[in-house]
Amino acid sequence: MKKQWLFGAMLLFGACGGTSGDVIGQLVETNSPDTAVVPTAVIHSSNSVAVENVSDPLPTAADDLMSAFAALMQARIECGRQPYSCDVATFTEVNSPIYNDLTELITTRRSARITATGGGEIRYRIDKTESLSPSKALVYTCITDDVVLVDGDIIFDDSMMSSLVTFKLSKVEGRWLWSEGTLTRWTTEEDLCGFDA
Repeated sequence: MKKQWLFGAMLLFGACGGTSGDVIGQLVETNSPDTAVVPTAVIHSSNSVAVENVSDPLPTAADDLMSAFAALMQARIECGRQPYSCDVATFTEVNSPIYNDLTELITTRRSARITATGGGEIRYRIDKTESLSPSKALVYTCITDDVVLVDGDIIFDDSMMSSLVTFKLSKVEGRWLWSEGTLTRWTTEEDLCGFDA
């Protein structure tokens, strides 16, 4: 059973590196009707002058989740590049299933001296977000990863993997963190996300 979890973690978070250091992500646009009217300036004058109002959209819960997800993905990518300085607790809920899986994966990578290189990239798309409560949410993603993993100068893995993953996020001390990651579909045969189409 333990090997199955490790295999799942490796599939879920294959290489997770990239060429530029930036997450290559696509965020779904949200058209929120929530707006606020705020004055752009306070005018002090003896003449009566109207204050101009501007409507600025308020960030939605989905916007907050997508922004948090991008930061979590970036932290995970950095762990792939620098496993020796990786602290899985910075982007996962401590003692959660994903924390345990990734801790084991990073420990394995450290002992085998496997790191992500600048070759290949990880691309993802957030297809949907779902709020379960004020402190729990789901983020449905499509991820394609073809980052090259090396052991010193030897290529360890240069395969492509594409997957549909549902992440469960928990808000801990005001920060969204990954608590679970569930693969719903994966393949090494095609790009499920259509990034190369």
